[in-house]
Amino acid sequence: MKKIIKRIFLCLLVIILVAVGAGAYVIFHDPDKGDTKNKPYITDAMGSTYLAVVDDKGITYAVVTDADGNRYAAKYDGSTVGETIGQINDQVAKDDLPTNYTGPNINVTVNTNNYTGTPSTTLPTTSSQGSSSQAPSASGEKTTNQKPDTSNTAPSNQKDPYALEPYRIEKYMNIFKGGTFLMEITTNDPDMGDTPITMAVKNGNMYIDVTIEGMKCRLIYNKSKDTTYMVLDDIKKYCKIPSSMMGEDMDISKMMEDFSKANTDVGEISVSEVNLNGQKLILESYNNPEDGSTVNYYFDGDTLVRMDQINRDGSVDTQYYSKFTTDVPDSYFEIPSGYGYINLSLLESFM
Repeated sequence: MKKIIKRIFLCLLVIILVAVGAGAYVIFHDPDKGDTKNKPYITDAMGSTYLAVVDDKGITYAVVTDADGNRYAAKYDGSTVGETIGQINDQVAKDDLPTNYTGPNINVTVNTNNYTGTPSTTLPTTSSQGSSSQAPSASGEKTTNQKPDTSNTAPSNQKDPYALEPYRIEKYMNIFKGGTFLMEITTNDPDMGDTPITMAVKNGNMYIDVTIEGMKCRLIYNKSKDTTYMVLDDIKKYCKIPSSMMGEDMDISKMMEDFSKANTDVGEISVSEVNLNGQKLILESYNNPEDGSTVNYYFDGDTLVRMDQINRDGSVDTQYYSKFTTDVPDSYFEIPSGYGYINLSLLESFM
């Protein structure tokens, strides 16, 4: 992610210099701005998202699938999806279908200042090959230092949030695999400062919000158009980033693939209890065979609050998670109305 963020800043400098130098010559109305919105989706009363299709009479249907992945048009009354009326495989591709996260909803916010410093191990480490096949349920908002109430007997399908069992990483792995999440993080990278970075993923689209040198920037990757947009809120402008400016480290689709792989491919997980600033945290750790690093995830109960990647050279990359939720509004992936368009295609011959 560091390469992505730093390259964003370089692109920002280019955009600003060109916009100032060329003035009105690079500011245009974007004829494809309507395409910056995602595919037409509808949401039923249960919160499930469906691709919408409209027939020649203007009637809207929801696209549903069977066990084999065949697509069908189903009746939709504005809140409920009903019976199917016909197969539409030739009209709708599988990749157009939205992603519905079906696991436990998560919506937690913490104060990251309580999780800085150097943790110390207080109990012997236990290990397990992989993680538990059953993830706990979690919902509602958790405030800093508020421990889950364990005074009552927990349901048989719910894990003890402070048990030394390796189930917590799996819970978050399932969320990453589900492809619907929003997280707000800060890092120990001095180039990034202490400004939070927001990252959201939904239906194959990606959103990154970051402030560098006091300037706010958003990247929006639209999967249906395979296009990456940069939004500059301070000057209310946006642009499509030409492929010549992207490079391998800004290939968002590949970044999403790599991110999913990095956060879901783990082997043996070690679990221990640690002390940090007088607080009891649970540490789940594994070794990354690709780069030889050790990845430590710290949990307050079963809430992810911090991640340390200990590299082979001894350096440590740290991320603090101030917010994590599976509730991701579609508006994150749309260009705000009233924003002007900067045409960067004119720059390609100079890059």
